[in-house]
Amino acid sequence: MSVTVQNCRTCGGQWFPARLLCPRCGGADLAPTSIERGRVEQLTHLGDVVIASVACDPEPLLVARLHGAVEVGDVVELTDRPGPRDRPVAFVPPSGTPREESS
Repeated sequence: MSVTVQNCRTCGGQWFPARLLCPRCGGADLAPTSIERGRVEQLTHLGDVVIASVACDPEPLLVARLHGAVEVGDVVELTDRPGPRDRPVAFVPPSGTPREESS
């Protein structure tokens, strides 16, 4: 399981959702990379739905829907595929690829 984020080959920043340029250095050399896990930093309960801020090492900070019993500080596996799991995971919907506006 993993989530695909962008990695800037110029400055090393990692970004989600996908961008046309790196927000840190302005570079355009962005490549997809996979992140498998992150640490839960904050939880928000919306009825039966649990949304979390999940910090990846070194970045980015992802907003994810949690599946399973998870507490702040727990390390969770990340997935971009919804569905039942046999262990706690954080679901992050895929971002798609940004498109340049045509004039």
